[in-house]
Parts: sequence; C-alpha cells; structure tokens
Amino acid sequence: MNNVEALKQIQKFEAHYKYDGTYMRELLEYSPMGLAKLNNFIPLSTHIEKLNSEDYWLAKLATMQVEDCGECLQLNVRMALEAGVSKDLVRAAINGGNKLTGNLKDVYLYAKSVAKHELVDNDLMKRIEARYDKGSLLEFGICIATAKIFPTIKRAVGYAKSCNLIEIEV
Repeated sequence: MNNVEALKQIQKFEAHYKYDGTYMRELLEYSPMGLAKLNNFIPLSTHIEKLNSEDYWLAKLATMQVEDCGECLQLNVRMALEAGVSKDLVRAAINGGNKLTGNLKDVYLYAKSVAKHELVDNDLMKRIEARYDKGSLLEFGICIATAKIFPTIKRAVGYAKSCNLIEIEV
C-alpha cells in the first residue's frame, strides 16, 4: 500500500471510530515500514477463535483500563458495541466491574490481574481453568498482550494523557 492509500485508511478509521490517529499518521511519515508492520499486527490483535465475544471484549476493556487513561478505552468501547456486546456489559466493565457477576466478574478480574502483571488469585485461577481450556487461556493472553501495544506506542511519543481522564461514552 502506498502512503496516499495508507493515509486514506487512517482517516477512514479516525472518522469511523471518532479517534485521533495522530500517532498512526506520524508512523506513516517517520516510519512507513513501522506502520506497515503495525498494520500486519492488527489481525493478531483482533484474534477471536475460541472465546465468545463477551469474554474477549471484557478482557480487552479490562486491559485498556489498566493501560490507558481514556482514548484507547473509548475506541475499544466503540469496537465492542460494534461487535454486538451489550451496552450494559460495557458499562459494567468500564465502571470497575462491580456490577458484573459470576463468570463475567471472574473474566474481568482475571484480565485485570494479567494486564497488571499480578499473580492471579488461586481461587480465581481455579475457576477460570475450570471454565476454559488451554487454547482459550492462550487466547486471553493474546487479547491482553496485544491490547497493550497501542497505548504503549502513544505513551512513547508523549501522547498519554495520564491523570486527564476523558468521559467514556457508551
């Protein structure tokens, strides 16, 4: 893809998701190969094979709460809603998971622990392992790990807005 096509793709993404893609435009300008490789990474960051959509997006949103102050979380809220996740589930996730129950609460707490590089509580891990096979656990790992790359890139160029939370729209 040439630079003009890449810029159009970025602009389309920004307009569709109401998202500031400055870091992507700057990658295109300063490291077009870097942007091309980031684009090749996207399929891994959106990989869902074994998990259901609710579990996947709950893990993604929990991770974004750990990694990001707002813009990437808002983007993922929009993506989760677009994927058909209920507004109630999304609201519960972005409000700290307190209204989640059962398996959904477990997934949220599990994803947050993994994202924070914490040891997962033994009882929680036993419940997760009882519900999910090894492939699903690996898929959670992919979901959580890949969610971190985008806020990390933004943070590296000074675009993190720490302590400047935005109002998340659901």
